[in-house]
Amino acid sequence: MQQSHSLFFKMLSAKTRVKILKLLQTEKDLTVDDLAGQLDLSVPTVSRHLQLLRMQNLVTYDQDAQSRYYVVNEEEIGQRVADFLEDLGIAYPSP
Repeated sequence: MQQSHSLFFKMLSAKTRVKILKLLQTEKDLTVDDLAGQLDLSVPTVSRHLQLLRMQNLVTYDQDAQSRYYVVNEEEIGQRVADFLEDLGIAYPSP
């Protein structure tokens, strides 16, 4: 099922979620505690943002015995942007 464009852009409309995506893109495999410390936010606040991003499949995680390590789902984000541009009739540049 194709996700709506509005939900995708709603996820990107919150500065905190964009900051989370940027941190995960540059530093890879961060935990909620890592992100909370770097963003100077509470763990519950960061957890909620991550939950919303996960619900839209924009981040994924790997889990060991005690921690979840979050990563950006680049393929999903790229596909969502490509789908949006296609719906507008704009050709998405190939890599």
